[in-house]
Amino acid sequence: IDGGGVFKEFLDDLISEAFLGKRDGSTPRLFSVTPLQTLAINMDTTNKEDILPHYGFLGRVLGKAIYESILVEPQFCLPFLNQLLGKLNSLEDLKNFDFEFYNNLTKLRTMSEKEIEGIGLSFELNVGTSRTVPLIPGGSSTLVTKNNVIQYVYLVANQHLNIEGSKQIRAFLRGFRDLIPASWVRLFSAHELQKMISGDDSVMGIDVPKLKETMKYSGGYHASQPIIQWFWEVIEEISPDQQRKFLRFVTSCSRQPLLGFQALEPAPCIQQIRLPDAVLSSRDAMKRVPLPTSSTCMNLLKLPNYKNKTLLQKKLLDAIQSGSGFELT
Repeated sequence: IDGGGVFKEFLDDLISEAFLGKRDGSTPRLFSVTPLQTLAINMDTTNKEDILPHYGFLGRVLGKAIYESILVEPQFCLPFLNQLLGKLNSLEDLKNFDFEFYNNLTKLRTMSEKEIEGIGLSFELNVGTSRTVPLIPGGSSTLVTKNNVIQYVYLVANQHLNIEGSKQIRAFLRGFRDLIPASWVRLFSAHELQKMISGDDSVMGIDVPKLKETMKYSGGYHASQPIIQWFWEVIEEISPDQQRKFLRFVTSCSRQPLLGFQALEPAPCIQQIRLPDAVLSSRDAMKRVPLPTSSTCMNLLKLPNYKNKTLLQKKLLDAIQSGSGFELT
């Protein structure tokens, strides 16, 4: 019985691959990674009209994930999220796109006339990897001076954050608003919208006590058994990064839901996988005993009945480092 889990897995895999494209370059990269390691519209697609339907489709996919309360991995830059909320970006939003570029741009306002002239700027902007756009008519022949530097700074920010990629944003929004009306999200800030998309990023690692309270057990496991106690000891002892990998291994997202683990549907569960005694007691048990697996579509961890904590820890860490877990049952 699937219970909607296969659709959740499909949606998660689709979003993970579609927003960055395949690594082999066989599909276009619709989004690029900013210096802050967040996603923004790929400016090299600005003049490609035939690619706009792809953005519309991705807007619907992301809207469907939010509508179904399915957490996904992508982290978007705040200026992009502002545009999803129907808000205009300002100069200060540039720091959430490229902080170093923001600092260098705003420093122009305090430079002397001689320093500005020495840089040799004009009213045009390099965008993407191969395009130059004028900020005003005849921008390429209009030099930046002390008298017009304020205008230049604000025009650069506006071009970067509001004008470039506007066609792609509109296409994305049309798809997104097919499922999520604008009135539903306008009350949120960009930070809050990101938490709705991919969960709470404010906790280092995961909130282990809360996860422990929410966890269910099946297949003969219960909370008082030694193996379950070993399991929680291991989860508490591993690093925050490993805890997040564990959460992704089980639920497909490395961040916990905004409303806590009780918001996961279905509730997370540990299921016992019984192994033959001959396998567990063999001399090469460390090699022969299988790794834990998971069905991320059902938030289900399938944990073999290991005989000691050392074996459990070794196998669990090997499993979560592998980065895979989904299987049909």
